[in-house]
Amino acid sequence: MEQISRKDLEQILEAGNFAPNAGGGQRSMMVAIHDKELATKIGKMNMANFDRRHLAGSFVSREQPSTIDDPTIKNGFYDAPTVICIFSQDNFMFKTADAFCMAENMILQATELGIASCIISRGYETFENEEGRKLMKEWEVPEGYSCQCFVILGYISGEQPHGKPRKTGRVKIVE
Repeated sequence: MEQISRKDLEQILEAGNFAPNAGGGQRSMMVAIHDKELATKIGKMNMANFDRRHLAGSFVSREQPSTIDDPTIKNGFYDAPTVICIFSQDNFMFKTADAFCMAENMILQATELGIASCIISRGYETFENEEGRKLMKEWEVPEGYSCQCFVILGYISGEQPHGKPRKTGRVKIVE
């Protein structure tokens, strides 16, 4: 998969940096991996202890294979050459919401730039081991922070998957 440009990566990170966050506290940080080999290593760490037994509605789609559907996928980042890790303060109530706001802003910017993207979970589990803690220290992630999620970036091989039809009954207006 083709690597994205450094310029595009910086634009995507800027979008994440300007995401809404609880109280304007800016308590989350991003570490961008712009190295395919390292992204692959962390993607494999992401899948290392993945437990499929607790998945509800596990099937994603025929045209969009998922780690949920296919246990032969060993890289949780689907071989994307760029990965952004979003870390947040452990002792903050809105850490996950803040991280996912950052991730969504980055996804929107990536789409604008014609770059494929996806938000991936299992951040905490990925780094909750000796190798993960070593990487966090190397990247100068402060003590008391944990990874909430990832944004993977690259160029899609083949056709863009079609959006799924919207389920009915998911929107209510109360007046």
